[in-house]
Amino acid sequence: MSTFGTRLKRQRINKDMTQQDFAEHFDLNKSSISKYEKDKNLPENQLLMEIADYFNVSVDYLLCRTNNSTSLNDAKLKSEGCQDPAEQLSKPLEMKDLMGLFGYALASPDAKKEILDFINFKHEVLVQHYCTKKEDTKEDAV
Repeated sequence: MSTFGTRLKRQRINKDMTQQDFAEHFDLNKSSISKYEKDKNLPENQLLMEIADYFNVSVDYLLCRTNNSTSLNDAKLKSEGCQDPAEQLSKPLEMKDLMGLFGYALASPDAKKEILDFINFKHEVLVQHYCTKKEDTKEDAV
């Protein structure tokens, strides 16, 4: 039976991380990681979300509420009809995508430019993330 501890340990080992590496990455004590993996403690909510993001899995997966490890970001992209998140991110941004933003239509031209600059920045970060992830997967296959 899976537990939070077994899933955390599996994710850590899959990344070739020691408990010490993991602890240093999240600025924790190695003993905290050991307690998590032995199901003696659970991390605070914020740390739990950071761990899920780091391993690109959902919090529900880590907490054994589902066996589907897909992160929410990947699930959202796939639900939009794209099996490859990098492909989805390469689609051009359309005005209809912005209309759902609170207050965008009422924003000044300068504020609209700031919003678009921020969205483009976040888009580039996501593209880099998925392109790196895709390249890592290809290298692992070799």
